[in-house]
This record gives sequence, C-alpha cells and structure tokens, in this order.
Amino acid sequence: MIPACNICSANEFVEYRGRAGEQCANCGAKARHRIGLEVYKRHLFPLAEERPNGRILHMAPEAALYEILKDRLGGRYLTSDAAPERYPHAPCLKLFFPQDFDLFPEGYFTAILHNHVLEHIPGHYGDHLEEFTRLLEPGGRMIISVPGPYKGIPTREGGEHLATDAERLEQFLQGDHYKLLGDDFVPSLEALRGGHLIDMGISDEQRAALSVRPGKAPFFIWQRD
Repeated sequence: MIPACNICSANEFVEYRGRAGEQCANCGAKARHRIGLEVYKRHLFPLAEERPNGRILHMAPEAALYEILKDRLGGRYLTSDAAPERYPHAPCLKLFFPQDFDLFPEGYFTAILHNHVLEHIPGHYGDHLEEFTRLLEPGGRMIISVPGPYKGIPTREGGEHLATDAERLEQFLQGDHYKLLGDDFVPSLEALRGGHLIDMGISDEQRAALSVRPGKAPFFIWQRD
C-alpha cells in the first residue's frame, strides 16, 4: 500500500523537523492535519449535520484544512486567533485567550477545534480546558491536539513569565510555547466535569495509509453531557 495524502491525494511525503514522511510534498499538510481530517470526518461532520444551526469555532485555522472545513460547514464556521495576520487565508476574529473567554455565554458553541493551540495560551491549562468545555452546548464536542503529550514527565508551565523566546525554546521546545504538556494531561481531560472523552477511532493501520507513524498525532475528543 502506497500512503496517500487525504487532503490532496499526493503520494510523496518529505521530512519535517527531523521526522521522516511528516509533511506532504504537494500541499504541505503535516501528520496532524491528515489525522485531523479523519477525526473531523468521524466526530465533527456528523455532529454538524445533526445540528445545522450550531456554531463551530476553529482556533488558529490551518491552511491545509481551512477550505475543506469552510466548504463543509458554511457560514456557522468561525475562525479566530490572537494574531489574525498569521492566517491570511481565513477571516479570523481577533480573540486573545484567556481574557476573551468572557465574551461568550455558556453553551454558545456546538464544537470547538484547537490543534496545537493550548500550549500558546498563558496561564494554567486546566483552567482553560474548563472554560472551553463551559462554552459547549449539551452534546457539543471539543476536538483538540497538543504537542506530545510527553510521557514520563509532569506538565511544566509558566513560559509567559520568561524574558526571551530563547528561554522558552530551551524549556518548552519552541520560542512561543508557554507550557510543555505531560503525563497529567489526559487524566485532566478525563476528570473534566460535565462530560467525557470519546475514542478518536484512528488505528495505526489508518495512520500508515496517511504516512503517519504509529501512535502519532493523537487527538482528544471531549463531549459535553
């Protein structure tokens, strides 16, 4: 079986940051984008069809996925970022979390998508997860991914208090990361009140078909009761 990109159907994959086969040579989609699309097919699109008036918030909308999601979800698909200029392909609302959590009432969104975003938000990630879940309507879903989470270490936070990007790079592996999520991340998701985790449903065989290494690019789907 020759791996193929599920976004553009290309069959060539190249190294990205030392990871072989990580990036599609044609459209640039990384492993988390290819896995993300499969997760959305299973856990987002059916929910959106059931709730045609529901709102979907996509934070830091990746160029590889934006057009697919916009075409599928239509006008209820909202995008946002703290620096909208970084996403010229999408009409992003300028939202800066955690401050802007207060802009939305409880249960405002049917789904919230944030992939490799949580590590960029200053403050304690547990507080942010609680706020995101508060914004979901009953039966709504938060679909997220984070770097790692890294096994064998506890979460480290506080990068917003460091003086330079170089310090953050050393401690959190990227100059604009404020935290490094560890062993406590999944238990924290499982312990969130008012909902539960759903299995993402992507096997390693399906990963291989998308040129993704076994167990990599995990997504977490939390559904409000």
